[in-house]
Amino acid sequence: MILLFSRIFLEESQLPVLFSKLQFVDVPEGEVIESKDDQFSFEQAFLLQILSEILKERLGDVTVSKDVALFVFEIFKKSIGVLEHAMRGNSGLPSGFTRVDVLGYSLTILRDICAQDGIRGNMVDANDVVDVLLSYGLIELLLSLLGALEPPAIIRKGLKQIENQDSASCYSKPCPYKGFRRDIVALIGNCVYRRKHAQDEIRDRNGILLLLQQCVTDEDNPFLREWGIWSVRNMLEGNDENQKVVAELEIQGSADVPEINALGLRVEVDQRTRRAKLVNIPSSEKSL
Repeated sequence: MILLFSRIFLEESQLPVLFSKLQFVDVPEGEVIESKDDQFSFEQAFLLQILSEILKERLGDVTVSKDVALFVFEIFKKSIGVLEHAMRGNSGLPSGFTRVDVLGYSLTILRDICAQDGIRGNMVDANDVVDVLLSYGLIELLLSLLGALEPPAIIRKGLKQIENQDSASCYSKPCPYKGFRRDIVALIGNCVYRRKHAQDEIRDRNGILLLLQQCVTDEDNPFLREWGIWSVRNMLEGNDENQKVVAELEIQGSADVPEINALGLRVEVDQRTRRAKLVNIPSSEKSL
């Protein structure tokens, strides 16, 4: 079955046909429903789940066609509307919500499609599929989504002291499932792997600092730090312009982090080097 699904739905271009036929398969007979692009059925989400698992297991063996890659990208774009009303997810995929699962599995499929050239050693065909996705605005969309998300949990805790933070956070979107931010960062990292034009696009769209901010631990996104480091590494590899931007960054200030303060430490910025450092909190301040 795995081989059959791989051949029919990933390597050939039959996915759009079945996916469209599954759209309203779970609607009771006789019920009239308006067709909307952002409405998905449980069966559609389940099909994407199967394909995501197959692609993850056979990452180096399956060749995904450009038509299938673009179709999954279209599904992903149509599914992001769920973020407008999504609550913070309490679990990973499957989340138990059809629209969230469609969003997540289409994202992970794209992530693994863009990882294939790294597995195979930069084969031309794999690069071609990724470059097609990039030409349709994949990087621009991912940076926009990442920038719209609320900060990782550890950063949110440190920002509670900043005035008007609560009112500002209402404009930020939570991760609809645990790992959503991580999967976006992973997809970006795979896209920029040894592709200078993709690396340059990150810089041109002011995304370098945004990616650097993902190199933290986050209870809502397991392994975010590892994927963040991987993405930054790929963004900088062989790109002097990006390396120069990072080298010229300066720390502008610091925020108190309760977990660090509990250890009797605080973060200060060295005025000479503009680097962060940990210092002991004086005894006189501890009693305040």
